[in-house]
Amino acid sequence: MNETSYRSAHSALAFFDASKRFGRVAAKGPDAIDLLHRMSTNDLLPLIGKEGSGAQTVLTTEKGRIIDLLQVLSLGNEALLVTSGGYEEEVIAWLDKYVIMEDAKYENVSKDISQFLIFGPQSLSFLQELSRENLIALEQFHFITTNIADVEVRLQKTHRIIESGFTIFCNFNDEAKVKEHFVSAITSHGGAEIDDDTFEALRIEAGIPLAPNELNGKHNPLETTLVQAISWTKGCYIGQEVIARLDTYDKVQRHMMGIELQNGKDQTPLAILSSDGAEIGEITSIAFSPSMNKNIGLA
Repeated sequence: MNETSYRSAHSALAFFDASKRFGRVAAKGPDAIDLLHRMSTNDLLPLIGKEGSGAQTVLTTEKGRIIDLLQVLSLGNEALLVTSGGYEEEVIAWLDKYVIMEDAKYENVSKDISQFLIFGPQSLSFLQELSRENLIALEQFHFITTNIADVEVRLQKTHRIIESGFTIFCNFNDEAKVKEHFVSAITSHGGAEIDDDTFEALRIEAGIPLAPNELNGKHNPLETTLVQAISWTKGCYIGQEVIARLDTYDKVQRHMMGIELQNGKDQTPLAILSSDGAEIGEITSIAFSPSMNKNIGLA
């Protein structure tokens, strides 16, 4: 981890190349969003025909276990789906199983579209100045299409890491130009580009679950922080009965928690937590936090 860039992220701004941390899938065809609505936890019907809107939703198995968390960016009747990194083909295969008469096609476009994160206490004012757009009223997971550095980009309000967070999407052919422009501008504002280890520490501090650590087939969405990605009023979807029963009868057995470890900078391996010899959980992610001067984790 680079502690200098870590502290720049906390005091000003951070830029992170997230193209490998996340995947991108094009949802094509007039039935693409509707099928995804019927397959996942959230109500996506309001996104149909409303370009610029967005939402999180979860694909779950028949047992209510997590396949993947998706961000859905509406392009009108079609959409761009953001998956976990390396999960694109698994998501496509799962959706394709249920395409029968629908006019819907899902295509891996991770190599065609690049993805960056910008966050920190100054990120909102910085991006408003750079894009000359009013981002205050932008709803969570919604986006605008704008021009930065003579390049068309999509600017999405997303994960709240250190007060606020935004995602930038651009064509892969424009990646180098867009990245150079943002890194230069962010550095001049007292921010920094961060590496993968620094991002890991910051997202753990923010309590953001990611696959495969926290989001995987062992857990259901109610055990994580994904309750906002579940609609309790929509119709059936795969896994709906299990999730509704867990909620109704208060049967959720585990919850994701932030933890502190009293062991300085030593990296503790992921381990089962125990109390009086009983298994109570497992550590899923761990990193050193310079702000707290100790290892922290999610469990």
